[in-house]
Amino acid sequence: MRAAAVLALVLAALATSANAQFSVPEILSTHQVVLPNAGNGAGGSGFKATIQVSNLIGVGYVGVDVTLTSTLGPLTANRELSIRLTPIDRHLPAGRAIATEFPLTFPQGQTEVVLSRSCPKWTIGNSYRIEIVEDGAPLKPYAAEVGNPFPGYAIQSPATVLPNELICNFLLVDTDPKPIGKPADAISFDRPGRAGRSLISRRSPALQTVSLQRLPSDWRLLRDIDCIVIQGDRLLQGDRLDTPTPGQAGGTATAERQAIEAIRDWVLMGGTLVVLQAPDATELARSLQLKLVQQKAEDDGFAALITSVASTMDDSLKRFREVLSSASEPSQNAPLPVAPRILSLPVGDSDSMGGDDLMGGGDSMGGGDSMVILGPSTRERFSEAQLVATGKWTEEVEARIQAFDSDWKQGYRRSVGGGQVVGIPSESIDSLLAFDVLETLIGYRCSTMLTRGVDPIMGDFRSRRWLIPGVAEPPVYTFMGILTLFVLLVGPVAYRWTTRGHRSHLMFLIAPALALVTTAAMFAYSIISDGFGTTVRVRQLTWIDGASGDAIERTRSTLFSGISPRTGLRFAGDAEVMAYPNGGQQRWRDLRSEVGEVRLHADIDADDQWLDAAFLPSRTQTQFVTHQVRRGVGTLSINGLKPFDSSGQVPNARSIELSSSLPFELRDLVVCSPDGRYWSTDSIKAGQTASAGWIPKTQDASKLLGRLYTRHRPVGAVSESGRSQGSRRIRDLVLYVNKEISRNGLVVTDGVFEHWLNESLFVRGELPPGMFIGIGAASPDVVAIADAEQVASVRYVMGTLQ
Repeated sequence: MRAAAVLALVLAALATSANAQFSVPEILSTHQVVLPNAGNGAGGSGFKATIQVSNLIGVGYVGVDVTLTSTLGPLTANRELSIRLTPIDRHLPAGRAIATEFPLTFPQGQTEVVLSRSCPKWTIGNSYRIEIVEDGAPLKPYAAEVGNPFPGYAIQSPATVLPNELICNFLLVDTDPKPIGKPADAISFDRPGRAGRSLISRRSPALQTVSLQRLPSDWRLLRDIDCIVIQGDRLLQGDRLDTPTPGQAGGTATAERQAIEAIRDWVLMGGTLVVLQAPDATELARSLQLKLVQQKAEDDGFAALITSVASTMDDSLKRFREVLSSASEPSQNAPLPVAPRILSLPVGDSDSMGGDDLMGGGDSMGGGDSMVILGPSTRERFSEAQLVATGKWTEEVEARIQAFDSDWKQGYRRSVGGGQVVGIPSESIDSLLAFDVLETLIGYRCSTMLTRGVDPIMGDFRSRRWLIPGVAEPPVYTFMGILTLFVLLVGPVAYRWTTRGHRSHLMFLIAPALALVTTAAMFAYSIISDGFGTTVRVRQLTWIDGASGDAIERTRSTLFSGISPRTGLRFAGDAEVMAYPNGGQQRWRDLRSEVGEVRLHADIDADDQWLDAAFLPSRTQTQFVTHQVRRGVGTLSINGLKPFDSSGQVPNARSIELSSSLPFELRDLVVCSPDGRYWSTDSIKAGQTASAGWIPKTQDASKLLGRLYTRHRPVGAVSESGRSQGSRRIRDLVLYVNKEISRNGLVVTDGVFEHWLNESLFVRGELPPGMFIGIGAASPDVVAIADAEQVASVRYVMGTLQ
C-alpha cells in the first residue's frame, strides 16, 4: 500500500510538471518541411518540395504553402501531383478528423510551381502527416510528419487546449507597445480589479508582433486574432501596388495590399482593427474602401469607457501614494529600515489580468479588504532610494494616464459589417491602459467560436432550430391511419367474413398476412415519403458594404439526402466551412482523441472545396455553416433625398426613389435614411429603381422590423445543457465559453451576424441611420449539391446605403 501511494504521488507530480510545460502554439505559428529529406538518404523523383503549414492546433482553417522546384531542369511533360495532409496521433474529437488533398499540376517546361491553399479543420490537434501523391500512390521519399501530439492530460479541460477562445489575442503589425519602464528600485502595487470581467484563470491577453508582409493573404487564417493594431501609414501605403516595400528586401506593395485585403475581410467578419496615427475617419474609410458607420450612442459609450478606465487607474494611483506615504512615516517602535518590494492596495475583487506583469511586480498578493505591506512588520519604513524612485515613477504613470485619456478621446470608433475600427492619434499603443479599453470593446468577440456561432467539435441541441420541416421525422398521422385500417380489416371485416362462412380458422392466416402487409406499407411509406433526392433549407445572411459593393455572408444550410450523393458536397474555395453537429448528448471527457482510420476526406482546388459523401450520411439531416466574402455584389442608394423640415414651411417628401445595382430582387425592404427617417417598399427588382413610402411613426417601423424577423425566426425544441461547473460534464462548448467570458450576463450562441439581426430587428426594433434590410431568394451557389430542392429558405440582405 505504501509503495502504491508513493507511486501515485510520483505520477501526480509528473503530471503537474508536464501540465506546466504544455502550452498552445502561438497563433500564425508555422511548420516547414523540405522533401525529400536529405537526412534519410532517399533519392528524389526529379523535384524538391518546400511545404509550410500554419495554424495547426486550433479549430478553423490550416494554411498550406507549397513550392516545388525541379532538380532536372525544365519538365518535359506535365506531372499531376497532390499534396496530402492527414491527421495522426491525437486529435479531439478523432471522428471529425479530415484528410485533405490539394491537386497540383507541375506544367511542362517550367522549373518551379507554387501553391497556396487553406483547408478546413474541425478538431483540436497539432500532428499531421504530409505526403506527395502521384497516380494515386504516395511518393515514398516525399513524406514527413509535422507537429507534436499534445499529452492526454491536456484534453481533460477545454481551457487547456482552447485558451484562444477565453482570452483576447492581439496582433501588433510593424509596431510595438509603449513600454512601462518601471525603475528597479520602485515599489510595485496591485492594479485594481475591473468590474464586468470574468476571464478564465484571470489570464493576460496574448500579444504577438509580426510584419505586414508576413501576414497571410487569407482572412480565414486570421480568425483566432481578436484585435489587430497597425500604423495608419501602413494601410495607406498598401494602395500603391507598384511601389516596392521600403526597408524590406524583396518585398512588394502587392503583397502588402493582399495582407491589407485579408485584414479588411477579417474586420468585416467580426474583427477589431486599431489604427495608430490614424487619419480622419473619412480618409481611413476611403483607404479601406469601406463604409464606416457612426452612431452617437456608441460614441458616447466609447468616451465613457475611456474615462472609466483612466479614472480607475488614476484613483488607484492616488490611493497608492496615500498608503505609501503613511507606511513610510517614521515610528518610535520601528526596526531598522528594510526594503519591501510590493505594496498591496484595498482594491476589492482583484481580477486584474496582466496587472503584475504590466506594473512590474511578480510577487504581489491578491487584492484584499485591508491594506497590506509585505515584510516582517507593517510599520517598516522604505529606503530613501525606493521612495525617490517610486515618486518619479508614479509621476510618469500619472502623465501616461493623462496622455492616454487625451489621445483616445481624440480618436473614434466606427462599426463596419460584423466588426469595428478604432482610430487614435497615438504613435504606439499604451499597454498600461489601452488593452483594458479594447478588451471591453471586443467583448464576446474574443471567442472565435462565439463570433462564428458554431462549434464543429461537439455541436449542440440548437441545431434543431433550423431543420427541414417534415423530413426524417416519423409520419405519425399516416402511421395511425394505416394501423386503423389494419384494425378494421382484421376485426370487423375479416372476422365477420370468416365466421359467416364457417371458416374462422382462416384468421390464423389472414391476421399475420395483414400484419405483414401493414408493416411493409409503413416501412415503404417512411422511405418513399422522404424521397431519394436531396433537400436543403438555407438561411443566408448577406451584409453589403455601401462604399465598395462587397458583401459578406453567413449561410446556414441543412441538407437531407435519401441516398448519400456519390459526388459529395461542393463549397466555394474561398468560403469558411464548418459542420454544425447535432450535439448536446456526448460529454467532453467522452470524446475520442486517438486517430485511427480517417473517414472524412476533402479535395481543395483553386475554386472549390469538395467534401466526400461521408460528410452527408443517408437519411440524416446534416447542417453546415459557411462564411464567405463576395466581391462587387452591388449597392442600394437613395436618389435626391431632401433634408427634413421640422417647421413645416417646406412640404416634406412622402416617398423617395431607391436605386439598386444588386443582381437579385429585394422584397419587404425597409430603409433608414441618413437623417433617421424610415421608408419601405414591397419590392425592388434587380438593377432597377422603385419608390419607397415614408413611415411617419417609428413605432410602425419597429413593428415592421419585428415581423420581418419573427416570420423567419429559427425556432425548435431545444434543451440546452452544459451549464454544469465541472469540465467533465460539459456537453455544450458554446455555453461553456459564454459562461467563462460573460459580461453582464450576455449570451451569444448564433454568431455576430445573427446576434446583430436579433438585437436590431427583434429586441430594439430599429436600424442605424444609413442602413437597409430586406428579403431575397437564397443564392443557388450556396447549395452544396447542385440539384437539391430548396424548401423553407430565406435570405436576409442588409447593409449600408451607397
